[in-house]
Amino acid sequence: MNTTTQDQYEILINKLDQFIRKFYLNQLLKGTLFSVALILVLFLTINTLEYYFYFPTFGRKALLFSFLGISGISLFNWVIVPSAKYFRLGRLISHEQAANIIGSHFNNVGDKLLNILQLKQLANNVEAPDLILAGIDQKASEIKLVPFKAAINLNQNSRYLRYALPPLLLLFILLFAAPSLLIDSTERLIYNGKEFIKPSPFQFSVTNEKLEVLQNSDFVLNIRVEGNQLPDEAFIEIGGYPYRLKKEGPDQFSYRFNNVAETTRFKISGAEVKSPTFTLNVLSKPTIQGFEISLDYPSYTGRKDETVQNIGDLVIPQGTLVNWVFDANHTDNISFYFETDKRRSEAKRFSDYLFTYKKKVFKDDIYQVFFSNKALPKGDSVRYNLTVIPDKYPEINAQKFEDSTNNKLLFLAGDAFDDYGIDKINFNYSLFRGDKLITEKTQIIKQNAGSPVAFRHSFDLSTINIEPGDNIQYYFEVFDNDGVNGSKSTKSTSWTYEMPTVEEFKKMEDLNEDLIQKNMMDAAKESKKLQEQLQKMREKLLQQKEMDWQTRKELQRILDQQKELEKLVEEAKKAMEENKKNQEEFSERSEEMKEKQEKLEDLMEEVVNDEMKSLMEKIQELMQELNKDEALKMMEEMEMNDNKVNKQMDRMLELFKQLEIEKEVTETAKELEKLSEKQEELTKETEANQKDSQKESPEKQEEKQEKLIEKQKELQEEFKKVEEKLKEIAKKNDALEKPQKMDDKKEDAKDIQRDMKDSQQNLEQKKNDKASKNQKDAAKKMKEMASQMQNQMQAGQMKQMQMDMKTLRQLLENLVSLSFSQEDLIAEFNKTDPSTPKFVQLTQKQNKLKDDFKIAEDTLQALAKRMIQLESFVTDKVMEINRSYKESIVQLEERKKTTAADFQQRGMKSLNDLALMLSESLEQLQQQMASKMKGQQMCADPNSPGQGEPKDQMSEGQEKLNEQMKGKQKEGKSPSAKDFAEMAAKQAALRKAMEAKQRKLQQQGKGGNKEIQEMVEEMNKTEIDLVNKRMNGEVMKRQQQILTRMLEFEKAERQQDQDEKRKAEIAKTTPAPMPPALEEYIRQRKAEIQNYQTVSPSLKPYYKNLVETYLKSYKSNN
Repeated sequence: MNTTTQDQYEILINKLDQFIRKFYLNQLLKGTLFSVALILVLFLTINTLEYYFYFPTFGRKALLFSFLGISGISLFNWVIVPSAKYFRLGRLISHEQAANIIGSHFNNVGDKLLNILQLKQLANNVEAPDLILAGIDQKASEIKLVPFKAAINLNQNSRYLRYALPPLLLLFILLFAAPSLLIDSTERLIYNGKEFIKPSPFQFSVTNEKLEVLQNSDFVLNIRVEGNQLPDEAFIEIGGYPYRLKKEGPDQFSYRFNNVAETTRFKISGAEVKSPTFTLNVLSKPTIQGFEISLDYPSYTGRKDETVQNIGDLVIPQGTLVNWVFDANHTDNISFYFETDKRRSEAKRFSDYLFTYKKKVFKDDIYQVFFSNKALPKGDSVRYNLTVIPDKYPEINAQKFEDSTNNKLLFLAGDAFDDYGIDKINFNYSLFRGDKLITEKTQIIKQNAGSPVAFRHSFDLSTINIEPGDNIQYYFEVFDNDGVNGSKSTKSTSWTYEMPTVEEFKKMEDLNEDLIQKNMMDAAKESKKLQEQLQKMREKLLQQKEMDWQTRKELQRILDQQKELEKLVEEAKKAMEENKKNQEEFSERSEEMKEKQEKLEDLMEEVVNDEMKSLMEKIQELMQELNKDEALKMMEEMEMNDNKVNKQMDRMLELFKQLEIEKEVTETAKELEKLSEKQEELTKETEANQKDSQKESPEKQEEKQEKLIEKQKELQEEFKKVEEKLKEIAKKNDALEKPQKMDDKKEDAKDIQRDMKDSQQNLEQKKNDKASKNQKDAAKKMKEMASQMQNQMQAGQMKQMQMDMKTLRQLLENLVSLSFSQEDLIAEFNKTDPSTPKFVQLTQKQNKLKDDFKIAEDTLQALAKRMIQLESFVTDKVMEINRSYKESIVQLEERKKTTAADFQQRGMKSLNDLALMLSESLEQLQQQMASKMKGQQMCADPNSPGQGEPKDQMSEGQEKLNEQMKGKQKEGKSPSAKDFAEMAAKQAALRKAMEAKQRKLQQQGKGGNKEIQEMVEEMNKTEIDLVNKRMNGEVMKRQQQILTRMLEFEKAERQQDQDEKRKAEIAKTTPAPMPPALEEYIRQRKAEIQNYQTVSPSLKPYYKNLVETYLKSYKSNN
């Protein structure tokens, strides 16, 4: 095929393609007009039908879907398909079909175009297509100029507008003329599932904002009627059953749905008008089926963990871990709101229905639990209270008990309480010296003790280095076992022990000394007065036949006075004991001074003894029995006892004054020595200030100078006090019955005062050199004065001892002479008949012996006022001698020789005993004087024979006496009266020593020793035998038994002393035993604590607190 033929063929094909596209464009225009016409007609028809007939939902659905179906089919076939083919999509018409259409339209084309297409296909299938191609070329030339697209005239489609324009025009008319016809119908067709009611004279509308209700809740439906006419009544149809609506107004109706459990459909009707179907939707309400709370209490409370069911209000201990577990239906979320946190916290969901939340609670709170789901995001809530029981502070009550015998030994006891337990109880004390803290210590006395707990503690202040003027503050502190907040503590009452200053001690001592002297003087006067009253009473009673009521009343008055006398002595004794304790605190006493004080205390102890009290009790009994004779005897005994008291009080008063002067002289000398040392120190400071005067600034130098002046003034004031003391000592010395020789120190004091004054003036004038010289002179003179006072006192004591020894020796000789005279007189009485004149002469001699002893008694009384070494039983012996002499003379006057002889023997025995006692006192005085002469202070052994309570010396003395008695037996001769008297006196002294030992044991609270009492009785039997000059085998056997028992007793006593020493060592590290009163207090406290412990731990905290409060108030009221 040549090129020309080919080109012409391609041109023809292009023209055919253009024809085909126009062909489909023509179909698209025609189909669009047909579709518009069909759809509009169908739309108007369906809307018109629906507008007038109000088809039901099914009919509306059929109409709507028919419309949509027909419209869709027409659009697909008439619009979509031609459009796709226009764009060469899908299957198009072939060139041959297009050639036929064109040939039928153009007559000059005819079959030519079809033939060209056929020849072309044939030419492609032959090997020599030239001839065919020539035919194609020829035919193509013939139709080359024919416009193929002209075969289709698009304007012809305008004839189809008559189908589309009328319904379109009608649509526009309706839109403006009757829009409801289209809009309402279209709305009903679109919402074909919704029920629409054909307009009536009125209609029902629901005024509720939402038709929703919580499950199982009530819902009030509000209906409003709108229209020209209103019905009188209306109904609601639920589940096919009508219910009358409540008329609230002309156009208002209501209806209450009760406890709505599920979604409900309903209609409103009235006067043949029905509303569409409404739906009341039920919102599933989140509900709690139940909950449990696990309470994990803090371990230190000791409470067992527990779980409570459906109880939201809790009362729990502080620090409890609370775990809530909720079982909830229709619940998506549970949250907690605590007012203290001010925020919400989500609970953790761990299954479809279970939620959990944990929180450790420390304080009171209010919490809300919110339950919600998707339908109810706000949901519901419940409100509960959390009441937290905080761990209370521990309580402590403590009391102080003071030892009446030792004010430095304090006993403390009390109890402590806590709601859960006591961790520990501490005892704290602080020692202050002025404002400075010296010592601060803490001691744990209880630990992990639970609650309640009783405690006790002894505080020995003597174990602390406390000095006069110091004060100690002490208290208990209790700590609880709070495991949440940490251990809390509470302090008990704080006590303060203020040790008096030296000045205060001295003031107390002076007051006590004044009291002692006053009481002693009053007691002496009272005893003398009692003697006179008793004597008058006896004389009166002798003149009466029987005791009448008036006599008994007077005697009772005398007994009351006797008790007052005892009270005075007791007060003096207590003041003396207090002075002794105070002196131990602020001053050191020499051993000799201590011995004298102890001896004076012993004398005071023996003034009112058990015998006196027993005598008063017997008189009281006799008064009730109205026994005149016995009462007379007892009154005589009481008179003699009062005489003894009078003499003892005179003696003690004088001895006390002497001891007071000796003490004050010693103290004043020490004060002078201390003052001298202070003056020397001030001298050094004055000299140092003089040396530094060139090195320091004038201001500093002036400041130092002022301090020196102030110190000098203070020393001058102190020395003035010493001067006042010297004057007081001189006055007290003048008040003695026999004043001691004391040099006047006025001139010495004036010299010292002058030096001190000159020193002050020189310091004020800044003449430190002269001032220091004056200060040295004053210090030296003060030392000399102190030394002179001590030396003079010692010299005076030595001189007095020498005089006392001389007097004692003379007195001893007189007593021995009286004893021999009594022995000789007894022998003469034995030979003389009572009816002879010689008997009367001998009686007169007995009277003379009595008078001679009275002189010795006066001498002895005067000596006793100076010699404190003389034992109190010397006075007892004097009374026995006087009683024996008196009774012997009475019996002799009545010519009762035998009875008189017995009293004479007793008197002689007492004389021998007295002589032996004085002999021992003389020996002791000689030893003391020898020690003083050596310049040493002798520490008298309290176990020496002179002290009345020897130990090994006692058995040694008994052994020597036994050997002496054996020696006399071996000589084969009867011992002389002197030998018997000496041996009897020695035995009496040993007996007295043993009785003193027994008294001391009783005073120490160890009770009477039966072994000692038996030895005393055996010794007394020996004395009687020796006085009666009997010394046979029975007596010697008894003596050996006494010695054996004495050795055994002394061995046991030594063993006991060792045990007591060991106990004393142990006692240093162990608390002192509690006094009985404190033990009783502890027992009561234990009983109270048992009441607390009976409170059941299973009680709820509120009730447990009520029980404990009641028990505490009961305790405080009782």
